[in-house]
Amino acid sequence: MNILSGSTDTENEALQPGTVLVQLLLWFHSLRRLLECLYVSVFSDGVIHVAQYVFGLGYYVLLGLTVLCSDRLTKGNGTLVFQLEWFHVAGIVLFILASVLQHQTMVLLARLRTGKSGKVETLGHRVPKGGCFELVSCPHYLAELLIYVSLGLVLGGRSLTWWLVVLYVLFNQALAALLCHDLYVSKYESYPKQRKAFIPFLM
Repeated sequence: MNILSGSTDTENEALQPGTVLVQLLLWFHSLRRLLECLYVSVFSDGVIHVAQYVFGLGYYVLLGLTVLCSDRLTKGNGTLVFQLEWFHVAGIVLFILASVLQHQTMVLLARLRTGKSGKVETLGHRVPKGGCFELVSCPHYLAELLIYVSLGLVLGGRSLTWWLVVLYVLFNQALAALLCHDLYVSKYESYPKQRKAFIPFLM
């Protein structure tokens, strides 16, 4: 922490509650996504480039360090629970709602390739239906953005560095959603016209 924060006097200093909470929520998010990859998602037989794989691993390591670098060490004031403020709670609630949305979306996507027994029937693409798919083509990408916004709230909304991360996620997920939406529209003539790509009723 001395190296990351540039601090030389760390006696009795502690991480801010927002920093601890964001690290815990990022850990929970990563664990949930890992479990979904292992037990929920049905992947096609395509593979990603090794550079994408290395970037993904590096991204999550740097993400944790970004949170630590954004922290301002303060004198410890008791246990974490007693230091919670309204924005911590608001961020956690949004995080939970966005995580539930993302998980439900991943389940619906997996069901497109499995039968009632749960066994994989096809690796092909089908038009997703149900849940927030009725509003947007990629609710899981929207949920990802909301998760990052929620973490910004938990940090108290004061970390410029974190909001730059949110901006990166916004552009990344929006582009992916638009490409996916365009594929659906071009491939399926009956694709719902009212459905947007990424943000309900807007984009």
